[in-house]
Amino acid sequence: MPTDDATTRIPLFPLPNVVHFPGTLLRLHIFEDRYRELIEDLLALEPAQRRIGMVLTRPLSARLAEPDIFPAGTAGRLVNVDPLPDGCSNIVLHGEFRFRVQREIDGSCYRQAWVAPMNEPWLDERNPGIAALRRDLTELVEGLANEIGERFPVDPADLSRQIRIETPGDPRSFERLVNGIAAELDLPVLRKLSLLNDPLPERAIHLTQILRSRREALDFLRPFRHLATNPRNN
Repeated sequence: MPTDDATTRIPLFPLPNVVHFPGTLLRLHIFEDRYRELIEDLLALEPAQRRIGMVLTRPLSARLAEPDIFPAGTAGRLVNVDPLPDGCSNIVLHGEFRFRVQREIDGSCYRQAWVAPMNEPWLDERNPGIAALRRDLTELVEGLANEIGERFPVDPADLSRQIRIETPGDPRSFERLVNGIAAELDLPVLRKLSLLNDPLPERAIHLTQILRSRREALDFLRPFRHLATNPRNN
């Protein structure tokens, strides 16, 4: 991964409703001609260099030929391409690192930019505060999933399987836990972008607050749930 004082040239994929997080998988359907060309160009590179920068378009800019974008994004490495008979494809990106756009580059049918990585601070996962955050996040996700069921967007078993949070001694397991929850949780897209901008510890704290608020709302409503199933109250 590039260091903090480096800049990297990568193609951009602006979307109005997607925020990608490092350590998570993002599945996309490629159908526009310019992005078909982008995938062809990437496949001509070495696998480690096949990156796409996912960025969020700004609101109210959809009518512009090239909508404005927020500067923060995530560089995802292309890990799978499934070509389709009509020339489109389904792809999978694995998030590698956060970045800020320094400047865009002209001269291509798809957008490109020089970006500066935003590396996460080093964390000691044995630190009591980090251990408490991990425990709170895990317990909150499991509790909400058990009570809400399939309507809760984060599947604890899938989260554990996809990001391997149980790997002993893995120095990035906490990061993958936090980002896995942030990626799957049903939040407004600008709230997700705010989480992406947060350093990892603050991101974990904010997610804990969001999940705890949902837990408190469920606890408050629990005595009244029987009214929703009584047809005489409709």
